[in-house]
Amino acid sequence: MLYLFAFIISLVITMLLIPPMMKWADKIGAIDIPDARKVHTRAIPRVGGIAMVAGSVASILLLADLNQQIVSIISGFLIIWVFGIWDDKSDLNYKIKFLGQLLAVIIVVLWGDVVVRSFPFIDSQLPEYIAIPFSIFALIGITNAINLSDGLDGLAGGTSLITISMISLLAYDAGGDFVVLISMAVAGSILGFLRHNTYPARLFMGDSGSQFLGFSLGVLVIVLSQSVNSAMSPLIPLIVLGLPILDTLAVMGQRIYERRSPFSPDKNHIHHKLLDIGFDHYEAVFIIYIVQTLLIGTAYFMLYESDLILALIYIVICISVLGAFHFAHANQWKFYTTEIKEISNIRLVLSKVVANGWFTVGTTQVLKLLVPLLLVLSALFAIDIPSDMAILSTLLLLLFIIAIYINRPSLLLLEKAVVYVVSVMAVYLMPVGDANLDFYNIINVLFLLLVIAFVLRVRFSREKTFQVTPLDYLVIILVIIVPNLPEVHLEDSNIGEMAVKLVILFYASEAVMGLKESSSISMRLGVLSSLAIVLVRGI
Repeated sequence: MLYLFAFIISLVITMLLIPPMMKWADKIGAIDIPDARKVHTRAIPRVGGIAMVAGSVASILLLADLNQQIVSIISGFLIIWVFGIWDDKSDLNYKIKFLGQLLAVIIVVLWGDVVVRSFPFIDSQLPEYIAIPFSIFALIGITNAINLSDGLDGLAGGTSLITISMISLLAYDAGGDFVVLISMAVAGSILGFLRHNTYPARLFMGDSGSQFLGFSLGVLVIVLSQSVNSAMSPLIPLIVLGLPILDTLAVMGQRIYERRSPFSPDKNHIHHKLLDIGFDHYEAVFIIYIVQTLLIGTAYFMLYESDLILALIYIVICISVLGAFHFAHANQWKFYTTEIKEISNIRLVLSKVVANGWFTVGTTQVLKLLVPLLLVLSALFAIDIPSDMAILSTLLLLLFIIAIYINRPSLLLLEKAVVYVVSVMAVYLMPVGDANLDFYNIINVLFLLLVIAFVLRVRFSREKTFQVTPLDYLVIILVIIVPNLPEVHLEDSNIGEMAVKLVILFYASEAVMGLKESSSISMRLGVLSSLAIVLVRGI
């Protein structure tokens, strides 16, 4: 439950901070202006990282048992944050940016003991005079690798979310509680940011965000592999972070080969090359998500394999990726979708049904009924409601009433945040497995109807109350894969089933909240009723 609270607190704080930060972006000069090497064509605020770091740090400070290592990590976060904001505002010289990274890294290495002492192909530990400089070099390298990979909407955040989810899972399996807590806090901040950053992005994380993610991933994967589970191969961090490392080394190698500065800007990153051979924005991001998922899957299933085998696998992956781009460039191969399908009678009938709005009207009514009904039923028939959940319900009830009563657009995000937290509470209170079998089956039938209604509305409605983005595919990938990995040791808590239901409820709730205000009355009544029931039953 503590890890879930870390995730939720960071998610909610990030979501609440983003709207005002977007308004202040122009005043503080944190606006990303398009140029020749950038994909976007309009000025976009780059203040997402400010909210992400604030959400993560607040969550960690509230829930973690602070020790010297955790305090050093938080200090590193804040230093990266300050220099990142400075860079987003003033476009710092890379030397000053490097100075900030170096300061943050030295603190976690020397004060927090985040040091790489186990090295591939070497049985004994590295001496300190080698381990410390190498650790500093490695952390600065991965910080910049993630920073440089932040080139498409949703790319750096999405790949980082995949990676940090695996770090959290491996740490949980090895008993590394504080690594799990920090990972969940960072993951919550990423998810809170990504909804604004999927294509077409309304917000960028900026250097304050991308450097924070790179620094976080580097620190956590070193602590995981060197302290929490030192039995794993020391090459696992390379596999987990292999794609941004490959991208950075390949780009810098090409720049040096062309007798340019390795820090000079260009369009030679992997995402640029995918766009160049004809993939669109969505496809390029999704392909990189898949490759990153395959890499962390390899790391998970080969956690204790020999260094030689892992090194060979990584080399083969690198050669395959670079070789595919070389082949496409040499043969001028392009990916185009030119296939034209005939319109069948079935499609003609379906188009008439869609044009008449039958799918839209029917599915809207189902969503408006089922989402609040599930929230109320979960509270009404819950076997046991913890007292701390009743206290949380009191706070949420007050916030929700304030948001409804004031009824300002600026408080809409607060209302949504309460709905999301209530959805988490509802799924947590729902029966699982053999507990109250009849009610369990009824809940499952209602969820099935909810999925059908949601899919039909998203697919056929002409109203853009909900749009599927690469973030949604990313969430679905994580929800399906992570809970079903072998040896995760989460079976007793039915976390896989709960995660699927939570995603369904999140998306259905967002679809309902996207309707006209008069249509969302049922949702508000459902949330108020659910919170009131939890409050009364939990006291």
